[in-house]
Amino acid sequence: MIRIVFLAPFEELKELAEQVFAEGTENDRASKTSGRHYEFCAMLAPTTVQALSLDLNADVIIARGATAFDLKRQGFPVPVVELVISGEDTLNVLYLLKERYGETPAGIIGSVNMILGIEDTAQKIGVNLTPYYLEENTDEEIYRVVSRAVEDGKKIILGGMRGCTYAHNLGAAHLLLTSGRSSIWNAINAAKQLGASSREVQEHSLLRSAMVDNAFEGLIALDPQNNITAMNRSAQTILGLAPGNWFLGMPIREVLRSPQIVRLINRPDNYIDEIIEYHQTHLSFKKITIYLRDEVVGYVLTFLNANQIQEAEGKLRGKIYHKGHTAKYTFDTIIGESPAIRECVRRANAYAQTNSNIVIFGESGTGKELFSQSIHNASARREQPFVAVNCAAIPENLLESELFGYVGGAFTGASKEGKPGLFELAHNGTIFLDEISEMPLALQSRLLRVIQEREIMRIGHDKVIPIDVRVIAASNRNLYEQVRKGLFREDLYYRLDVLDLTIPPLRQRGHDISLLAHAFLNEFGIAQNRTPLRLTDAAARCLEQQPWQGNIRELRNFCERLSVLCSDRDLLDADDLPAFLPNHAAFVAAPAAAPAPAGELLPDNDLDRILAALEAAGGNKTAAAQALGMSRVTLWRQLKKLEEEQPPKR
Repeated sequence: MIRIVFLAPFEELKELAEQVFAEGTENDRASKTSGRHYEFCAMLAPTTVQALSLDLNADVIIARGATAFDLKRQGFPVPVVELVISGEDTLNVLYLLKERYGETPAGIIGSVNMILGIEDTAQKIGVNLTPYYLEENTDEEIYRVVSRAVEDGKKIILGGMRGCTYAHNLGAAHLLLTSGRSSIWNAINAAKQLGASSREVQEHSLLRSAMVDNAFEGLIALDPQNNITAMNRSAQTILGLAPGNWFLGMPIREVLRSPQIVRLINRPDNYIDEIIEYHQTHLSFKKITIYLRDEVVGYVLTFLNANQIQEAEGKLRGKIYHKGHTAKYTFDTIIGESPAIRECVRRANAYAQTNSNIVIFGESGTGKELFSQSIHNASARREQPFVAVNCAAIPENLLESELFGYVGGAFTGASKEGKPGLFELAHNGTIFLDEISEMPLALQSRLLRVIQEREIMRIGHDKVIPIDVRVIAASNRNLYEQVRKGLFREDLYYRLDVLDLTIPPLRQRGHDISLLAHAFLNEFGIAQNRTPLRLTDAAARCLEQQPWQGNIRELRNFCERLSVLCSDRDLLDADDLPAFLPNHAAFVAAPAAAPAPAGELLPDNDLDRILAALEAAGGNKTAAAQALGMSRVTLWRQLKKLEEEQPPKR
């Protein structure tokens, strides 16, 4: 909405202007010639002083004669359109003067720009008219000029409302000079055009001001002589300067009093990017030279302090945190009462209070990620990202770019925008490297450097990015044995294995097995909107006697199978269970497995059991792995191991 204010010196002109605007707007609307909306406000203001006392909050002002002249002369910040008395208006008054008074001496009162040159027109019409110019639009000045005209023997006074009033008081006849409908409509059209331009300028100015003042960086503009022409609020905050515009036009050396900044500004370089010290803090400082047709017209300086950078980084990490890189488990979610698992929880909780790297050992399915998430959520990094990556699940040729990221076009198929790596996403938080033993040796070397230097470099980039990440690694292999065999770097092993945690296999946790089974059955029952299955004491004891080579994962799969296939029952006894165990004859007959030897985390699986599961699954390794309660990668690894241990056929 463009606001036009019309300043009328008398009521009749105010009312006429309102009528003209309403009629013209209706015609425009009917002909659809204007797409903008205008607010028209006519105000009574006989003098400039009275006009300035009004609310002139507008995009453009229409004023007449001396008022228009005064507003322009005083540099009023709103554009002013002058309501002129057109040639047609003047001729109408002069003909009226001749008709009524013939050649009786008359005087016309007005500003120079209003009545200059009117004598020639009057002479041609045949009237005796003398102009009297107003130097300013005040009551005193108007009265003085009217009095002078009367003293000069002028019997008729032509002028505005106040001039005619004073002429009447002095005993002279008078004719009112006013603008007609055509002049008013021309002024309104001019105001519309000027108002639209004024509005656009104001909008752009406000947008630029808002952009500059709300910019994250501190910004200072200098003229070619290094005097300050603009400064945003961020610069005042960063540089510790008092608010306001007191610095405008001052040399920057007097405002900042920093010899280092002055030296950088005086350097002839068109672009400077430096880290500088300023009042016991460090700033990122940039200088950009601005050219217009090869001539320097000024400079722009930018400032950022370390606290701002860290704050922005924290907000970014916070957004990443809420996009899914979170840890949902805590120590309270770990089910178990056995001494082995309670001691494991106690040690893990103690580790959480440190920032040291941790290696978690345990067979597949024992809950290594559950413990790593619980450690993260009990640590000081709990509000930061938790990023988990399975080193065995990502192809070797992609693992490096996933961990460390890449820049656009770094390799064939790379996103043109580039991509941050998982270490970047985990900044200030925790990265969980599952199955660390499967990481290729070449990549282990790069991981070692990242842990040592606490910085990464994206693929295809030449700049390092500092990071602060806690590493929790997990393995179901004996890493020391892998080092001995030359399959894992010794230096990386000692970097990772600052603290170690061994999670006991399920077969060593006794009564925890039945506790977990009841918890899983409850979970699946609620998910299926039915009463959860219950186990008799005998059934619980039966489960506790099973070896559960796939550990908690295998037990969970078994409980889900029970919940699905026994949906018509509420209670299961020991005799009901064997049919739901994979290769149930071998399971029921198998004695509880002996504890693994010290340092051997993956005891050999029974070949007959693996082959039986593969046969039952028709050779489908995914189905066989699920039946055995292990991942497909673990099954593949076990098969490779068994193949290596079989004597060659003769």
